[in-house]
Amino acid sequence: VLLILVGAFVYLNYSNPKLADHQALLIRKLNAEAAIPAEVQSRIWQDVDFSNFMVCSVTKTTLDSKMITIGYLNKVKLINEGWIEETLKRYQSKSTY
Repeated sequence: VLLILVGAFVYLNYSNPKLADHQALLIRKLNAEAAIPAEVQSRIWQDVDFSNFMVCSVTKTTLDSKMITIGYLNKVKLINEGWIEETLKRYQSKSTY
């Protein structure tokens, strides 16, 4: 039984999505709404914090720690749909486009 648990833990750690996977999903979602230039993308990533818990990974906002995405088993899911709208409004209002 212990060997099965260790094997499951190792597999979950191996299949845990990386930061690049989370960023790719968020960029796809943001670009579906409006084109995001590279310099704006770098500023967006400054407001996003990545945490790796070995069996799952999450991104969250740096200001209020609201979860944005969660990743496990090579899949990344957007949890906070409102983050997309808030981010687009924030960076469009600064007229960076």
